Formats: sequence, C-alpha cells, structure tokens
Amino acid sequence: MKLRRPLFRKYLGVLTGLIVGTLVLASAVQVLFNARAQRAQVGEVLASESRRAALQIQSFLSDITASMGWVLDYDQPGQDADLAAIRDESQRLLRKEPAIMRVRYVGGDGCERIVVARVEVDRRGPCATLAPADAALARAARARQLAYGTVLFRDGSEPFMEIALAARGRAGGVLFAQVDLRQIHDSVSAIHVGRSGFAFVTDASWQLVAHPDQSLVLRHLNLGGAGAVRDALAAGRAGAPQQAAMLSTGLDERRVLSAVASVPGPHWWVFVQQPAREAFDPIVASLWAAALVALAAIACAVGASYVLARRMASPILALRAGAATIAAGDLKARIALGTGDELELLGSDFNRMAEALGQSYAGLEAKVEQRTRALAEAGEQVRRQARQLAQVNAELSVRLEELAVRKDEAERASAAKTRFLAAASHDLMQPMHAVGLLVGILRRRIGAPELAALVHKVQAAVQGMETLFGSLLDISKLDSGAVKADVRTVALQDLLGFIELNYQPLAQEKGLRLRVARCRAHVRTDPALLERIIGNLVTNAIRYTDSGSVLVGCRRAGAAVRIEVWDTGMGIAPAFQEQIFEEFFQLEGGARAGAKGLGLGLSIVKRSAGLLGHRLALRSTPGRGSVFALSMERAGQGAPAEHVPAGAFEEALRGAFVVVVDDDGDARYALEQLLHLWGCHVIASASLVDVLDQLTRHLRPPDLILTDLRLGPALTGLAVIDGVRAVTGELTPAIILSGESVAPAPLPAACAMLLKPAGPRRLAELCAAMLVPGPVEQAPARP
Repeated sequence: MKLRRPLFRKYLGVLTGLIVGTLVLASAVQVLFNARAQRAQVGEVLASESRRAALQIQSFLSDITASMGWVLDYDQPGQDADLAAIRDESQRLLRKEPAIMRVRYVGGDGCERIVVARVEVDRRGPCATLAPADAALARAARARQLAYGTVLFRDGSEPFMEIALAARGRAGGVLFAQVDLRQIHDSVSAIHVGRSGFAFVTDASWQLVAHPDQSLVLRHLNLGGAGAVRDALAAGRAGAPQQAAMLSTGLDERRVLSAVASVPGPHWWVFVQQPAREAFDPIVASLWAAALVALAAIACAVGASYVLARRMASPILALRAGAATIAAGDLKARIALGTGDELELLGSDFNRMAEALGQSYAGLEAKVEQRTRALAEAGEQVRRQARQLAQVNAELSVRLEELAVRKDEAERASAAKTRFLAAASHDLMQPMHAVGLLVGILRRRIGAPELAALVHKVQAAVQGMETLFGSLLDISKLDSGAVKADVRTVALQDLLGFIELNYQPLAQEKGLRLRVARCRAHVRTDPALLERIIGNLVTNAIRYTDSGSVLVGCRRAGAAVRIEVWDTGMGIAPAFQEQIFEEFFQLEGGARAGAKGLGLGLSIVKRSAGLLGHRLALRSTPGRGSVFALSMERAGQGAPAEHVPAGAFEEALRGAFVVVVDDDGDARYALEQLLHLWGCHVIASASLVDVLDQLTRHLRPPDLILTDLRLGPALTGLAVIDGVRAVTGELTPAIILSGESVAPAPLPAACAMLLKPAGPRRLAELCAAMLVPGPVEQAPARP
C-alpha cells in the first residue's frame, strides 16, 4: 500500500495549525475578557463611589431631620404647642447639629413664632408673615410631612438649603431649619477615582449643587443638557437617569465613564466620572502585550512542531513492525526503542504483553490459589475489625446511658431548687413584711434626730434585705413560670416620673446627677414588670458609676418606643457583655468591688423583658460607660392618671373599721399598730372563730378585711373572707397579704392581693383604693 500523506507532514501541519490557532484564539479571548472586566471594574468603582456619596448626603440630611423631630414632640395633635419648650429644644438642636445655622417655628396659623440662630438674636413674639417661598415650602411639608427647599448661596459663596418638617395633625406647626451645605461640598471634593476621576451633585432640576471646582457651582450651571445627564436620562425611565455605569460625554466634552446614584429625600443626583482613555489604559497595554506574546509563541510553535513531528514518526513505524511480528505468533520477539518517552513505554508494554502471554498458561493455577488465600485473610481481618467495632459501640451505649441518668438527676435537682424557692416565699417574706411595717411605725413615732437617723439606717438595711430576698424569689418565680404579664396601655411620663422621684436620692448620695427626660408616649406593657426592669437598670447604672451622670430617656423607632439608660461608668468589656445577664455573675475591680448584691439584677431584667416580649440591647465601651435599651410596642394615648397626694391615702382610711387576721404575731401586731396610726378602728386575731366572736360585740359591720393567705394547716384567708361576709351579710372589701406569687384563681369579688413585703405607703394606697375606688388607683404590686 502506497502512503498518500506521510506521518511527518501530517503531524507538522496539524501541530502547527493547532498551536497557532489556540494561541491566537486565547489571546483574543483574553483581551476581550480583560476589556469587559476592566470596564465592569471601573463601572463598579464609579457606582460604588456614587452610592457612597449619596449615602453620606442622605445620612447627613436624615440626622438633621431626625433631630428636628425631637423639637416637634412639643407640638402634639389636640394640644397647644409648648413654645418655651420648642425654643429650648431648638437651642439644643443648634448645639447638636453644627450644620444648622437657623431654626424657625411656624404655628398652625401660618405665623412665624420663634427664630433661633447662631449669629442672630433669638426672636419670639407676635405673628410674623412668611415669605411666599417659605409659605410654599410649609404647604409642601404639611402635605408630605417633610419638604426640602431649593439650594441658595449666602454672600454668593456659601450654599445652604431650608428643610421644613411638619408636626403631626392638620393644625400642627412647621419647623424650618437652615442647613449649611459646605459639608456636602467637602464630601464630594474628597472623592477621587484613578488619577483624574471626580464627582459632582445636581438637584432635581439638574442645577449644579456641588463640584470640586467651586467656580462652576457659583455660576449656577444647569446640566439638563449636559452629555452625562442627557445620556443617563435616555437610558433611564420616567425622568429618572440610568444608574449603571455608562459611556457618555463629560462637562469638558471628553468621553468619560459615568455612574449616577440618587439621594431620595431632596431628589438630588450624584454623578461620578472618570475619563474613558484613563479607564481603558490597562486594556490597551494588555492588547499590546498579548500581541507580542502571540507572535513569539507562533514562532516557537512552528519550530516545536517540526521537531515533534520528526521524532514521532520513526518510533511509530518501529512499533508497527514489532506488533506485526508478535501478531504472527512469535511471542519471543521484542521491540527495542530508545526514545525515553511514552512511545518507549508503549514498546515495553508490548514486550511485557508478549512475555505474559508466554507465561500465562504455566502460572494460571498458582495465581488463582494465591488470590484465594489473600481474599480469605482479608475477610478474616474484616471480621475481627467488625467485632472490635461492636465492642466499642456497646461501651459507648453504656456511657451514653450514664450521661442521660446524670442529666436527669441534674434537671430534677434544678426543678427541686426552683420549687423550693417558690414554695418558701411565704416563710421568707413573712418576717421581712412584719419588720418593714414595724420600722415604718417606729420612724413615725420617734422625734429625736439622732434616733430618727438610727431608725432610717435600720430601715435602709431592711430594704436591702428585702431587695436581696426579692431578687432570689423573682428569679425563682420567673423560672417556674409563676409570673404572668398583665399587659395594658401605660403612660411612660408617669412611670419615668416615679423612677426619678424614687432613685434621685440614691444618685445624690453618690454625688451623681440623675436626669430623666420626660416622654408623652404610651406603650403596651405590664407597668409593674416595666417599673422593675427600669428600676434595676437605673440602680445598676448608679451602683457602677463613680462620677458623672445617669440619663433615662425615650426614642421613637417606627411603631415602637425605645427606653434607654445611659451611664458614664467604667463600661463593660466585650468578653463579658453576654455573661452579665447570667445569674450570680458580678464583675470585679473599680466601683464594682464595693457594690452589694447577688448579681441577679440583670438576670431578672433579661427574663422579665423576655416574658413581656420586649427586645433588650446593650452597647458599652470600657472606660466610657454603657447604654441599656428596651424596645416595646407603642400604643395610642390614653387619659392621664390623676395624681394623688401622699397624705390622701391615709386620710381616706381615717375612721375605717378594719378586721386583721394573721397567724404571725409580729405581723399582726405591726398591722394593728399601723392602722391605729392612720386613725382606724381595728380588731385583730389569729383565728376566724375569735374574729367572729369579736364582731358580735360591735354594732357596725367592718369596712375592710386584711388577712394572710396561709393561716395554718386548716385555715386560709379565703375562708376568713367568706366567714366574715356570711356573718355580716355584706360584700366587705378584702385584701389578701401573701409572700406567694401565685394568687388563688379566681379571686373572690371585691378582693385584691398584695405581695409581701409591702411597705406602709403601698399598703395605704391599696386600702384606700378598696375603700374609695373612685379617685384612688391601686399601686402596682412587685412582680
């Protein structure tokens, strides 16, 4: 057979064409991908810079409008605007926001009432008529809540803008803030992309607002017909520019890559541009480098193809001849090649194949027997490993059962501890309740200053013991599920006033300043649990602050209200910010070393917040202080609670006929003496039989029943109430005093429950509420 195409020429042509074509195609693809990647990268950088600048501008304006909202808190729907408070808050706004140059308040009648400025004299007085532009901006604010004015220039060089924020309600006022926009110019001038890329800002009418070249801004240029704006509008929709990076014409008529981002509030646009020639310089350099590499590779490919074709042809012919000899039956024939490559290996494979074919018949049975023994040994090894694995699994099962038993024992011990603390609350709180009442009576009767100071210290020690016992029992009750939340609408102003009244002396004793910012919001919560949470946070802040102040305030957060407690203490390291909410955990060092407590306050706060569904957050910086924040649902405003003077409760009790039943002699004596001190007529006993016998000697029925819940093994306070009512034939009001957190379900009619220990004031409030239910509110009981 005659060869039409020898191997040499065939391999030479194929290898040369394949290598050259691959190199050319790879270079072209690489240049194309590099061009796309470079444009995408530059576009992403431009888009990122434009978005970043837009976010900076939006954040700058949002901070200002948010601060303006605090001023309008004193202009509520249905109430007259508090002009004095608005003026004070406007002055605080100027101190807080350096960019605001002037604040004006316009009432609902359209008259300018207050003007507060940095460089002008504050004005407050009769109606001042608004300029037409300000009146139009006020109408826009009332229609949209927030309106932005046009950009103007003070003295021809300093840009500024008026922002108008309307109060809630149709008859509300409008707050104007004159904002210095030089900070926006500084932010835009700081943006640099590559060697000569820059940014500029336009307003909604395409007037230039900020540019690195301030002279262009002062010329009041309108860029509606500029190439970048025109191309972006052509690519966008509904009058909004295309925000992806694109090729366009710059302000100097050069081709540029441009990206745009919007500032939603004032409807401004931020453009970031880079000259196209500068952006694509890396692509041109990559193209030249690829061309040079391709030319050098083609030259090398032709030479390599020639050598490879020559070396591949001759060994293949030798292999063909040797294979033909073996195929003819000569199994002793061998192929000798010295190429040192795969062809030589192929020749060796042919030789081994021939040798193997010669020995296959002689050694076939020996190989089968050898393979059989090897398989048997492998099977035995697998069975041994299976037995070992089964033994290990059995030991593991035994250990898992032991761990399960120990886990059950630990859980039963924890449950027993919780049940013990919950059940022991009556026995723990009974003596504390009696001591608290007796100390209150003693303090009222002692007039000598030195003895009064001593009694005051005794009362403080008793209150400390009550706090420690209360914290232990609160943790137990929260863990056992005994505390049930009574969620209703609560006015934060009253609660914050109570916090300020009760904790101001504690702060003054340490030389600290306690500031409580009043809030008119109403929330959905349990007032007693919320009072305990905020009280614990304020106590914790005062305890761990050596100098400075403690601030309690509120912030609106959408449909929620966030109560925040700030302190200037030594702060909490990040490593401990999770552990401080655990039981009995206390930090060491500084003021903490002298703080008294069990480390349960924040644990109670976290559990109570979880029970109410309120979100608790913490921010703290070591050496600078901490902020605890509690977020809860905002509710509609209700009727304000009537304030009752402290003496009104005791006056309501004067002349009342009260029955006291308690099996603890000290507690019974303390209650009897306290009621006598309030001017009540009292009969007291430890048993129902004795009380009923004493009632037969009185002409009038009792006005109120005070009884303990547990009165021995065979008598309860509920039985006392039923017995007295049965004898008198009247629905006598009753109060059950108990150290247990779970009230009988349901309570009898005209009956309330008060947890021990209860101080004299809380007892007087509840007694007055039961006797005169109209004007007196029941004080919240401790959870």
